[in-house]
Amino acid sequence: MALRKGLPGDENAIAEAVEKLLSELGGPGPEFSLEGTKQAALRLIRDPEDGFIFVIEEQATGQIVGVATVSAVQAVRAAGAYGVLQELWISRDFRSSHHGRHLLDAVHSEAKRRGWQMIEVTLPPDGYPALERVRRFYEERGYRVAGLRARKRL
Repeated sequence: MALRKGLPGDENAIAEAVEKLLSELGGPGPEFSLEGTKQAALRLIRDPEDGFIFVIEEQATGQIVGVATVSAVQAVRAAGAYGVLQELWISRDFRSSHHGRHLLDAVHSEAKRRGWQMIEVTLPPDGYPALERVRRFYEERGYRVAGLRARKRL
């Protein structure tokens, strides 16, 4: 397995991984567009000021089996820039092999390199079957639950 930053040409596999993640979470919703997701992935790959993407690639097949996408955010409350872990997905066949931990370690290292003081992640909604496992995964890595998020589609 190789953990690396996303590269141009990875956007199709990244978009498919995000679609699988959203399906596991009960979606994707009507606002999801595979083509739009590919373009968003490519923007993050090409413009590192907007954020970054890490992938885990199975070297024998070239298949991407893990993805972490992070967006850069500016907030007064955070005294500047920080990252939002938008998606973290590992293929079902490769879970429980510490790949999620390796992706998260890479995210933390890149965030520190950028001088960010924080990474934020939104947990799955209540009722998600593996919510406690997901919460425990992040808490074991130093994350603290800090309220709920709400959104409005425009």
